[in-house]
Amino acid sequence: MQVLQQIIAGLEDGSVFSLIGLAIVVIMKSTDVPNFAIAQMGIMCAYLGWFLSADPGDGGVGWPFWLAIIIALLFAGVFGAATQFLLIRPLVGLSNRPLAYAAAAVMTYLSIDFMHREGLPTFLDWFPTPDGGWSWGAAVPLGILAGVLTLLAARAWVKPLAKVDHFPLLLLTIGMTWALLSGNQMLWGVQARAFDAPWDDKTPLKLTNPDGSVRLIIGADEVVAIGTGLAIAIAVGIFFKSKWGVRMRAIAEDGTTARLLGINSGRISLLAWAMGVAIGAIALILRTTSAVLDVSTANVIILKGFIAAVLGGFTSLLGTFAGGMVIGVGESLVGGQISTSVQAAVALMVVVVVLLVVPGGLTREKSAREV
Repeated sequence: MQVLQQIIAGLEDGSVFSLIGLAIVVIMKSTDVPNFAIAQMGIMCAYLGWFLSADPGDGGVGWPFWLAIIIALLFAGVFGAATQFLLIRPLVGLSNRPLAYAAAAVMTYLSIDFMHREGLPTFLDWFPTPDGGWSWGAAVPLGILAGVLTLLAARAWVKPLAKVDHFPLLLLTIGMTWALLSGNQMLWGVQARAFDAPWDDKTPLKLTNPDGSVRLIIGADEVVAIGTGLAIAIAVGIFFKSKWGVRMRAIAEDGTTARLLGINSGRISLLAWAMGVAIGAIALILRTTSAVLDVSTANVIILKGFIAAVLGGFTSLLGTFAGGMVIGVGESLVGGQISTSVQAAVALMVVVVVLLVVPGGLTREKSAREV
């Protein structure tokens, strides 16, 4: 029964990883852009849900839980669509020179902010750093130096890479990750918070031994997480077989031809980003209601979700969902049966083994491309 208990716990975690992977794949299948900021966007929406539902004494508004969740998900959709319209769309086809300057500006800001708050990165611990970070007088020139080095590196290295489709957008989503991380920390703080849900402390199934000891417990949070993950995966799969889903895939495959056929690529891209961020928000809400609400949660979730998307070849919804479940169950079993110290390596081992055996991912979609 102990192994079964660990498998159920792994399925709960795996459903969250699968949803993040699905959020990445939905945007990838529709706009051909991998969104590395999806977890930070989701955690911002989860914090909004907590703020609206928490008691006023705990710093919240005190609205009903389900109303707060609905508003948070609506915000997630608007947030995703606004990101696509204001940030992604203007950068399509961006040359390497503006990209280099943008990367340098972002690095300068982040370096100044980080060094003023924390000091130097851990790999520079040998350099004397004052407690509590550098003063503004020291952090600003050091941050500018980091920005100049970034500019030189970007001008030298980005030029050949910028020929890759959507490479500037890939860098943008990575930069958004750090910007949203800093924004979430400034807006909500670093204190872990309890995101209370109506199903907390409820136990749909509890099996005991004759002596009264517990054999198996299935909590309501596990049922909700697994059921929600499965339901969303099925719904997304059905959606991509619909007229709108086919249009999304057509835009990603060949946007020029799709537009010539009368498909509104702008509207389709807005819908894809709205859907993707909403799915990411659901994943983070499920995660934080069963654990704690913390900004750093997104940093772990995005890695597992990205690996799940890799296992699905960035195209297969079924492969992505299965990949997330495999990672969750694998981590739970390794942590329970072997050691928690090697638990974090399970996801990397899974992706290496799977891609060695099946290079196209757990399931491969047939496609024809001009070469």
